[in-house]
Amino acid sequence: MKKLLVAIILSLITSSVSAQEIKATVQCVAPRVQISDKQILTTLQNSLQQFISNRKWTEEKFELNEKIEISLFFDISQITDNNEFQSTVQLQVIRPVLNSTYKTTIMQFNDDDVTFVYREFENLDYQDNQNINDLTSLMAYYVNIAIGLDFDSYSELSGTPYFAKAQNIVNLMANKPGWNQSDGKGFRNRFYLAENFNNARFKEFRLLNYSYHRKGMDKFHQDPEQARKDVTESIKQLQDAIKGNQNSLLQKVFFFTKWAELVEIYKGGTVPEKSSAVKMLNELDPTNNQRYEKIRG
Repeated sequence: MKKLLVAIILSLITSSVSAQEIKATVQCVAPRVQISDKQILTTLQNSLQQFISNRKWTEEKFELNEKIEISLFFDISQITDNNEFQSTVQLQVIRPVLNSTYKTTIMQFNDDDVTFVYREFENLDYQDNQNINDLTSLMAYYVNIAIGLDFDSYSELSGTPYFAKAQNIVNLMANKPGWNQSDGKGFRNRFYLAENFNNARFKEFRLLNYSYHRKGMDKFHQDPEQARKDVTESIKQLQDAIKGNQNSLLQKVFFFTKWAELVEIYKGGTVPEKSSAVKMLNELDPTNNQRYEKIRG
């Protein structure tokens, strides 16, 4: 009887742990802010981490090793007497490469225009299709973007429902600071990120997410040469797709995220492959052309 009871308890614990989809890491710093008690940063950090990681965000079942890893780094520049926080946020979405200990960053995105109100120890709650709290709506936005990216990387365009949820949050937050077309730096903001993921004109970038990771990165363990070729073919498909969308946000985000990984991928290629890769990458991502020269070495 005791063994049965232990088995039931373990089963319930495992079910509870595996129910959630996200493994979140949140860090909050405020090196330029004079505050008497910096404990609020730790409280904020822990509250956000628990809010994201303990909530059920999809109807899908996730095992422990399938959890989506999200990293959020808050660099807080101001905290007012009214508990309003001004911050930048760096989002990273991380995915394991199959049959490997290597983890690849699917997306890194810097959000330069984040404003929210937070009172220490307040309850963080969220409901779909409502803005109960600006901070939890912000977190839900990031989470849905992350889930959409992760799903797209395993199956073509399967992240669509989650990008739609992110767009819905943008609509709910209209006219609030940081959620509008003109916020942030140019078009590098939450408004355009959600818009691009939901816009059919940028479908090729979502398909690239799938082909790069599922057809390329996940195959490196069994055939590195072929996997490298498949990565090349995935990126080549962009050349035609971007003619009408040169310097789009998703193009910039992809290469901002992947340039270092691409350098390592092509370092293992043949001399002709290296030369061809440098030429292709310099055309698609001239900002990092000096970095791509490391491929030749």
